[in-house]
Amino acid sequence: MRLLTTAAGLLAAALTLLPVAADASDVTLRVGNYGGRFTETQRRYAADAFTARTGIKVEFIDSNPLDHIAKLIATKGREPPFDVVYLDSDIQPQAIEAGILQKLDPAIVTNLAHVYDEAKNPDGYGPGMLFADFGILYNTEKYAAAGIPAPTKWSDLWDERLAGHVVVGELSHGCGRALLVQAERLAGGDESTPEKGIDKIAEIKVHSYISSTVQLEALFPTGDVWAAVIANGRAWGLIDKGLPLAYVRPEGGSVASITTIDVTAGTLHPREANLFVNEVIGPVAQLGQAFEIPYGPTNKLVTPIIQAYPDLARKLPGTLQEIQSLYRPNWPVYWANHETAVDLWGRRVIRK
Repeated sequence: MRLLTTAAGLLAAALTLLPVAADASDVTLRVGNYGGRFTETQRRYAADAFTARTGIKVEFIDSNPLDHIAKLIATKGREPPFDVVYLDSDIQPQAIEAGILQKLDPAIVTNLAHVYDEAKNPDGYGPGMLFADFGILYNTEKYAAAGIPAPTKWSDLWDERLAGHVVVGELSHGCGRALLVQAERLAGGDESTPEKGIDKIAEIKVHSYISSTVQLEALFPTGDVWAAVIANGRAWGLIDKGLPLAYVRPEGGSVASITTIDVTAGTLHPREANLFVNEVIGPVAQLGQAFEIPYGPTNKLVTPIIQAYPDLARKLPGTLQEIQSLYRPNWPVYWANHETAVDLWGRRVIRK
C-alpha cells in the first residue's frame, strides 16, 4: 500500500509541474459529471493538467447521468448546458438515439488507438473511460456472528438470515438495475422479463432502499447493513477505511459498468471538447484515476503498470480476461422494458 501511496503522490506532484499554457484561452468547457470523489479525481488528473497545458478551463457540473440527459434533451436545438458529459454505458444508447451527442473526431482524439475494443463505441461516439463492476459488499463480522457463509453467488442475497440487513438500490441507480438484471436471470428470465426479476427482489426482507451510493456509504458503518450490491470502486473505498467488509464478484459474473465520455451535440467548442476527451482517456489521467479510485482503466497502455501493483490490481477489472469475464447486460432490451419495471417496482416491491 505504501508503494501505491507513493506512486499516486508522485503522479499528483508531476501534474503540478506542468507548464502554464503559453496562450491563454477564453474557452471554458462545461462538463457534466457525477460529483463527489469522482469529480475530484477527474479534476486533479485530467482537468487541471488539461488547463495547464492548453489554457482551456473546465467547469464540472455534477448530477445524476439521467438528469444530464434530461437537460440535454430539454435544450436540444439550442446551446447545450454541457460541452462534454460523462454517462453510464447502459444509458448512452438513449442519449445517442435522442440526438444529443455527436461523434468524436479521431484526428483529435488520438488516444482512441490505445483504448480496449470492449470500451469503444462502434458508431464513433464517446468511449468508455473506465471499467467498473457491480458485486456484493458484505460485513464479515456480522456474517461470522450469524453463522452465515461468505457470499459466493447472487442468490446468497436471499438468505433468510439476512432479513432486515440488506440494502437494495432503486432502479434510478446502477446498483438497483444490476440487481434487477441478476434477479431476472435467477428467476429464469432475462432483460426482457422485468416481472420475474421484480417478483424475485420482492422476496428480500430489506433494511432500506437507496437512490445514491452516498446513502449506502453512510449506512454500512452503522453495522445495521450487512450486504448490498455496489460498484467495486465504492466498495474498496469503504474497505480501505478499515471497516470489517469484503467485496465479492459472484458466480455468474459481476455486472459490467462502463463510464463513457462524450461530446454533446451543438457544443460551441467541439475542438476543445474533443481535446478534453482525449485527455481523459490518456494514460496519465487513467493511471491517476485508478490509483485514487480502483476502477479499471480503458487505456491498454496502463494495464501493465496496474498489474505491477497486486494490491491495486485485485480491486479492479484490469486485464482483458477480467474485463471479458464480466456480465454485460443487453441494455437496449432492458431499457425497452424499464418503464414496466418501474411500475412493477412501485406496486410489488415498495408497496408490499
